[in-house]
Amino acid sequence: MNGRKALIILSVFFFQINVCVFAQQTLGGIPLGLQESQINTPSALLLPAPDVAQLLKEDEQSPGFRFAAPLLADISPDNAGIWTDLPGGDRVWTLRLTSPGAKGLAVLYDQFYLPPGSRLYMYSEDGKQVLGAYAAHNNSRSGRFLTGFIESETAVIEYYEPAIKRGQGRLHIFRVEYAYRAVSNTWGFGASWPCHNNIGCPSADTLNDISRSVCRIMMVVSGGTGFCSGTLINNTRNNGVPYVISAYHCNDGYTSLYDLWRFDFNYQGSACTNPSTEPLYQSILGCDYRSGRRENDFRLLELFSEIPASYQAYFAGWDRSATVPSRSSFIHHPRGDIKKVSWDVNPALIQNTTIQWDNNVTTPVGHHFRVVPDFGTFQSGSSGCGLFNQDKRFVGQLHGGTSSCDSVTTAYFGRMTLSWTGGGTDLTRLRDWLDPDNTDAMTLDGMDNPAEPAIAVSGTIRTEAGAPIPGVRVWLEGIASDTVTTGVNGVFSFPVLDPGFFYTLRFDKDTLAGNGVSTQDVIQIQRQVLSIEPLNSAYKQYAADVNGSNSVTTMDIINIRRMILSTITSFPVPAWLFFNSDYTFMNPLQPFSEQVPGRIELGVLTANRTVNVTGIKSGDVNGSADPTN
Repeated sequence: MNGRKALIILSVFFFQINVCVFAQQTLGGIPLGLQESQINTPSALLLPAPDVAQLLKEDEQSPGFRFAAPLLADISPDNAGIWTDLPGGDRVWTLRLTSPGAKGLAVLYDQFYLPPGSRLYMYSEDGKQVLGAYAAHNNSRSGRFLTGFIESETAVIEYYEPAIKRGQGRLHIFRVEYAYRAVSNTWGFGASWPCHNNIGCPSADTLNDISRSVCRIMMVVSGGTGFCSGTLINNTRNNGVPYVISAYHCNDGYTSLYDLWRFDFNYQGSACTNPSTEPLYQSILGCDYRSGRRENDFRLLELFSEIPASYQAYFAGWDRSATVPSRSSFIHHPRGDIKKVSWDVNPALIQNTTIQWDNNVTTPVGHHFRVVPDFGTFQSGSSGCGLFNQDKRFVGQLHGGTSSCDSVTTAYFGRMTLSWTGGGTDLTRLRDWLDPDNTDAMTLDGMDNPAEPAIAVSGTIRTEAGAPIPGVRVWLEGIASDTVTTGVNGVFSFPVLDPGFFYTLRFDKDTLAGNGVSTQDVIQIQRQVLSIEPLNSAYKQYAADVNGSNSVTTMDIINIRRMILSTITSFPVPAWLFFNSDYTFMNPLQPFSEQVPGRIELGVLTANRTVNVTGIKSGDVNGSADPTN
């Protein structure tokens, strides 16, 4: 598109559905359906395709550019898909969605709750695209959620539910998005003009602070989804209320589903050249509308949750005076692409005429700055981005204008000085929200995120006899995910975590299954089966259950004998099982329904946490296994 001039007056080009494949805070991993042959494969649920010819005809008469249309749905595990029961009581629900001719499919949930330990994936049948795993940390206070696009006419949804949480999950799909145009390279990563300047360029080094305040906004409305840009902005209490300011026109005329709006921070490249692969970003889902006004073209939103410290976000300062910037810059996400920057070394001008926009809105005289950038330009999706003055303070947000790679770009920004008082009420002005104590401040400095200091989770993994267990892989799952391996002392640590979020630990030590398994174990288990002498601890009960039946039976004895004779090399259960050492079993002789081996739910953490973990070697009830093997 280099050299193509675009008249962008209503600059968002609000389209019917964004088709960017995106990742929220996910745990990764491989769905069971792509690795386990015993997962049942359901027949495809056919969704009627929309009238694409009619959609294309409508597009010809619209100033916007849409890619997909919403298909209303009523889909849940109660009426579609198929369940597969797994050993130990876990289960998996699988759903295949298909709609003929679709370039991509995305899913919106109006009932969404993932209990701790559960996992949700969405993937293509060939496994080349996998979204997820989504987990308990993705639950929203509104109970709604959305996933990105699978670029195919068929998509698979997989929900794994552990036995201890059986029946607690809630999933209901109320809308499926049908992409009728190509997905890739149209919106999202790599879709903007090549003449844009990446925020990673050395020339933008002085803007590092305010760059951390800029986010990409994915807006969901009743008829579709679109991109705009926004700025995390400070208030006079300096208390980190997560206000984001953007443009009013971004969703003007649409019914917004604010609880499904997503705010992507740190979506950017690290250098001047565009990265070859899409960078990760950090997201917040959901917001409340606080104030806005069409004449000033501003919209102020408050995110559902505080910004985690790990995002390293910056709350931009502002200048509400009538002073015209002597030089200015704006940082934005054109067409939903990674963060770009434009700047003007000359003074901005106040627009001394009305402006007639292509959505039949006229803004009054003097309500906008006119900026002609010396470097960079903008595109649809840049709308709402902040204009920063020479002191790097926010002074307005992008409404629209004309943009090009080869000719002059003219950008118009709604002025903060007029948005401050707006329409005279708390719902039509900024004053009540950004100066809640009526300090009458004319300017305010920006600040780093005042989020609570990071916390740590650490612990030691030992055998029941107290020997440290090295070589255990420990996964942390939550708003952040990480993996470490214990050393010779059996210690693990995750030293920098955001407080106030739900976290889970998982453990695995995949070593010789025959380690510590002997005829002595067979004798002790036989005495239990024959009711002569029960195994005297919950850990020994779990160690004896090598076939994962949640009971100790003759089949366990048979499996252990096969292991001793080397006719098998593994048990149906993991080689090592791990438990929270501080947990007290109510019935040590019948412990199987009380705790899930290999997983410890930490809950919502507000302070440092030390976790003691006990590791049990499967098949070894007399404690003879060597923990170093």
